[in-house]
Amino acid sequence: MSELQNKAVTLATQEEGDLSSQLPSDRCAPFLRSALDLHFALGGDDEALDALVHAHRSADRLRVDAAVANVVIELAVASHLNDIDMVQATYNRLDVELGNPRHSK
Repeated sequence: MSELQNKAVTLATQEEGDLSSQLPSDRCAPFLRSALDLHFALGGDDEALDALVHAHRSADRLRVDAAVANVVIELAVASHLNDIDMVQATYNRLDVELGNPRHSK
């Protein structure tokens, strides 16, 4: 795993306790909350959300690796359009939460 991923898991462990007993499906709600935060931060609204949920229910389910890749690509595009370095933004949050200003700018 990358340094960034290890730090993110460390933060989640500090906030939630031991993650080793969690199932991957236990991350659905926390992930969706974060995705919804981004949806609304980008200017999305309830109507668009409802339409997406309704349309997506009938879509084929992806493998986890493909879905993760799609999320990272969309994060990169959203970051680009908002002139944000997505990795630096993540380090900034992790460094504040974990008390390590090494990467903060």
